[in-house]
Amino acid sequence: MDRAGLDEVLKRPTVWVCPGLLPAFSVSIHPMVAQLLLGHSRFKSEYFPAEEELFARLAGGVHEPLAMVISCCDARVVPDVIVNSQPGDLFGLRNIAALVPKFGAGHHRAVGAAIEYAIHGLKIEHMVVCGHTHCGGLRALAQGPVKLAAHMPSLAEWLGDAEQVLAHIRPMLAGVDDEELIDHLAYESVPLQLENLLSYPAVTWALSRGRLQLHGWVYDLSSGGLHGYVPEDNAFVPLDSAGRRSIVMPEPRLRELKRE
Repeated sequence: MDRAGLDEVLKRPTVWVCPGLLPAFSVSIHPMVAQLLLGHSRFKSEYFPAEEELFARLAGGVHEPLAMVISCCDARVVPDVIVNSQPGDLFGLRNIAALVPKFGAGHHRAVGAAIEYAIHGLKIEHMVVCGHTHCGGLRALAQGPVKLAAHMPSLAEWLGDAEQVLAHIRPMLAGVDDEELIDHLAYESVPLQLENLLSYPAVTWALSRGRLQLHGWVYDLSSGGLHGYVPEDNAFVPLDSAGRRSIVMPEPRLRELKRE
């Protein structure tokens, strides 16, 4: 089906007979699914041919990411788009609120598996924890994970790992509105996740050999900017192309945000 055909499907959800498929069959397609297929059609006809050499190299087995990015699974926050990277550049781990539970805590093996594979399997030299403002996961944390337990018990347990962040800053932000509290949580959470990374044997092994650098970023949904954590100043500063090293963690305290 060509683009015009998919556009027509988007206008009227109906039973769609697919010509050219053997055997031909009928399928009911939702407009959103058709939108996804249209996007793939554009990818296959425009982007893929333009990057033929890149995709041939990736398909040939080349998997050498420049960095690992631990970020939120919020659909508005796409690391590859934010840093304008190509397929194959970033090894990604996305979860609610960009959390890194301490090594061995609970049953969060997926986080540990990705970290270990990044270091020992892919030999990644840069690991970024990237939080973001207006985070829905941190909003749920601020409202109390216990409220989620009845319908989203897994999410409640997951956010429970970050309650120490909220307990630390709430007394310092008495009287602020919820949105300001949530954004402060984003900036306070990232250094804590970096500290938690240091509990992973693979991370400390790589750091001790000078094979890994840790970076803490917060993406501002409103401005599109990135702020990087500077441990020496215990503050976030606007990032430029030079970036910032973030390896040595200071004692946790309310992070200062140096705005542009």
